[in-house]
Amino acid sequence: MQPKTNMVRLAAVLLLSAAAHTLRAQVPFMKVDGKESNLVYLQQLDVDVRIHGNIATTVWTMTFKNSTGRILEGELHFPLAEGVTVARYALDINGKMREAVPVEKEKGTMVFENIERRRVDPGLLEKVEGNGFRTRIYPITPHGVRTVLIGYEEELPIGSSSSLRWRLPLAFSHPLETFNLSVQVFRGAVRPVIEENIDDAFRFEAWEDTWSATHRWEHFKADRTLTILIPKTPDEQDVIMQQLGNHYLYLLSAFPKPKKIAKPLPHHITLFWDASLSGLTRDHEKELRLLDAYFLQLQEVEVTLVPFSYITQAAAHFTIHNGQWQSLKDSLSHTVYDGATQFGALRPDEYPCDEYLLFSDGRSNYGSDRMPAASKPLYAIVATAKTDFPFLRDLTERTGGGLINLESGTIDEAKAQLLYQSLYFMGVRSDPALQESYPSQATPVVNSISVAGICYQPAHQVVLQFGYGGKVVSETRVALDYARQKAPRIDLEKVWAQKKIAQLDRHYEDNKLEIQQLGRRYGLVTRNTSLIVLESVEDYVTYNIEPPAELREEYDRLIKARGRVERDRRRATTENAEEYFNQLLTWWTTEHKYVKPAPAVRNRPLAANADTLRNGISAQYRSSTSRADATSRADAISWEAAPPSRALEGRVAGLNVTYGYASGSANKAADKKDEEKVSEREPAPSSGQFKAFHREIQSAYLTRLKKTPAGGQYAVYLQERQTQLYTPVFYFYTAHFFFRQGKKELGLQILSNIAELDIESYELYKMLGYELRRLGESTAACAAFKKVLDWRPFEPQSYRDYGLALQDAGHYQSALDTLYTALVKNYDADVSALYPGIEETILPEINNLVALKGDKVNFSRIPQKLLKNMPVDIRVVLNWNMSDTDIDLWVTDPNGEKCYYSHKETALGGRISSDFTRGLGPEQFLLKQAIKGRYKVEVNYYGDTQVKLAGPTTIMVEIYTHYGTDRQTRKLIPLQMQSSDEKTVLVGEFTF
Repeated sequence: MQPKTNMVRLAAVLLLSAAAHTLRAQVPFMKVDGKESNLVYLQQLDVDVRIHGNIATTVWTMTFKNSTGRILEGELHFPLAEGVTVARYALDINGKMREAVPVEKEKGTMVFENIERRRVDPGLLEKVEGNGFRTRIYPITPHGVRTVLIGYEEELPIGSSSSLRWRLPLAFSHPLETFNLSVQVFRGAVRPVIEENIDDAFRFEAWEDTWSATHRWEHFKADRTLTILIPKTPDEQDVIMQQLGNHYLYLLSAFPKPKKIAKPLPHHITLFWDASLSGLTRDHEKELRLLDAYFLQLQEVEVTLVPFSYITQAAAHFTIHNGQWQSLKDSLSHTVYDGATQFGALRPDEYPCDEYLLFSDGRSNYGSDRMPAASKPLYAIVATAKTDFPFLRDLTERTGGGLINLESGTIDEAKAQLLYQSLYFMGVRSDPALQESYPSQATPVVNSISVAGICYQPAHQVVLQFGYGGKVVSETRVALDYARQKAPRIDLEKVWAQKKIAQLDRHYEDNKLEIQQLGRRYGLVTRNTSLIVLESVEDYVTYNIEPPAELREEYDRLIKARGRVERDRRRATTENAEEYFNQLLTWWTTEHKYVKPAPAVRNRPLAANADTLRNGISAQYRSSTSRADATSRADAISWEAAPPSRALEGRVAGLNVTYGYASGSANKAADKKDEEKVSEREPAPSSGQFKAFHREIQSAYLTRLKKTPAGGQYAVYLQERQTQLYTPVFYFYTAHFFFRQGKKELGLQILSNIAELDIESYELYKMLGYELRRLGESTAACAAFKKVLDWRPFEPQSYRDYGLALQDAGHYQSALDTLYTALVKNYDADVSALYPGIEETILPEINNLVALKGDKVNFSRIPQKLLKNMPVDIRVVLNWNMSDTDIDLWVTDPNGEKCYYSHKETALGGRISSDFTRGLGPEQFLLKQAIKGRYKVEVNYYGDTQVKLAGPTTIMVEIYTHYGTDRQTRKLIPLQMQSSDEKTVLVGEFTF
């Protein structure tokens, strides 16, 4: 192990880095080319705030400047507080701001990508995991600007000082050329107090019934937070109302004073500490301050510390005496944050105690998120804006615990939640004049409670019920009077809908349809509803999306003119499946003349270790049959990394099929810093055994790792990570380095970081999923591909990836059902155009599963006309993770005949599927009757048109022999491509 002093020093450096990440997690930021960059910077910011009661309506108008001479796509991330959602989004189109309209998230993503391929101006804002919002903007012209507007309503928290608190976090690295700020507080009896100011020139003045503060700055350094307090009197009640038809919407706020009912103090606490990579974004200073205050109050307590990331780490035990907890504090302060997050790995009852404390953002992104319920109260402490609040609330409140949000409250308030019984709002007392009041479930009260509902009378009384331990102990009456309380300046419908959605979202899977309907009706961004801006009215018509008011008249005219010739944008694949099945059957039943291969000059084999693939983690490709069975037959195959052909010498020499990276321009790569180089060793091949050569990938950080003694390598990795934090291939390379050291668990921990690098990135999750399948981590692979399917259910490849992972995991019925859905689902016409002939790849996979596992699956729903096992000697499938990628599969047989997109059938009977120049593949090669000899598999990589955090395209090649028989073998080969011009990558060769 690394010496303790070095690890302590390293932990201190990492904590300094964590502070920067914490601040960044709380403010909007722009990504360009998949990473944060000043290539596009915030040039002008206008913030307009209107506060009515405890509701603040805030609108950000942001103008971004492209500082480069090329067209860029920007991705703006906009984190918001718990329960707050975006209610307004607009984008400049042809110099004018155009308001967005709601659309189902799945459809919005599909439409945005379809239109983006035409290089025009769509805008899409969607909700991503952890109450964050993301908008993609394209194009941002060279040295041009784009303007984005985002608006939202939020309930302001009230602090122990009996004042509402509004905060504007500002932490932009580039000075703002212009900053305009306007804050208006309506009906305020007392002048608002500026607690944290950004400039003494910004101050409130009275104007009619409003307190107003407005200022303009030039060349403003936006590196401070503005905090405004709106004083409230004790027991004050805020009520605002609006009339809608025959009913009235109301929003009331009450500020009850809870009794201090002490809870029994715990004698033993289990502390779950999230040590995943995203832990860098938490405010650890606040977390430690809370524990300091709590332990000082408890004085004597036993603590079991359980750090966790993608797995749980070894528990450690501490005794707190006289409130002194320095040993535990040191342990927490020196936590190394590394790996993904898997809540399913936590088993609370394995750590008996009186109380559980969970410090985490609640974002489970690896494996299972199903954490068993704790038998004792569980409290989740949140110290970052990027948090999955519904998940944590559901996890904690069913145990009698609760969620403690350090982002919106003070340390003293958080300590009180741990020491005293929480006062709960139990609901509105039943009344026929009142309907749909939210929250309608028991909700903890932290200083205040807001309730929105419907009343059928202009004047009425609402009775709020409060209690402890599930029992109502008090009631508060609130008078509604529309004549005095009407508020035209706020959209109460959206506030009411937002509160209803927040309650439904705690059980999202059960309520997702209703959430989607509410999001669409009220124009709110939810987990499954987005806001979209399209360039032309024709686009709204084409995709059947109702446009904003300014385009509605033209839209209606075009819809009416279209009449009966309305385009059907959905294409059924059921009919296509039968057509491709018949084509395959015709090919399979056709006899192909045997052609004896010409004598071939044997190329020098690359270095191999006969046991590498059999035993080594980094080189293991497990087949579905045993090695003894596979190698005992005369026609068993011999795998080896392919030597380059003479035509490709110097460009692809030494390509590694084992360690996951490939480049077709090795000479060019050698001139670049940190590009990998290759060295080879050359033992003779042994017939009938799998072979793999050892490829040495050289980069600055790998060179350091190799020169470091084993006990210090992990510390070196952490040091190098500081400059590679958001570089996926860094984790890919270093994970394989540790795999080769025989440290699979550590390698998986490092590899799993890929899931932490970006939110809802299908490219990263497919990249991760390929490797997990290769490593035999089938459960984690299923989880990765399930997330991709959740994000992109409009593509057949999403179902196919998930179905194949399910098959690997032994879930044969679910695998068959998922693959059949991929085959017969009706896809949008534009999406179908990206996947011409994908049926030809899915049909053999369905029939293969039925043939090999027919006794374990029910395939009665599949038409008999699509069922026939067509076994083949060789099957090769090429998959990739990036859309809009032009990549081709080449397979050359022993006769030297190459099968590829422009030569689709060979004399031996080899057949290749349709050429995919966009979309996500796959491409498939089939050979029914193979002759003896050497077969070569290559990939021709023309490049991709996207620049994403995931980097250049990752491919996975599946190579099968005796496919569809009980002798079937499989080899999975993931490769990381490299950005360059057209190149041919030699994947490997095998002898049949």
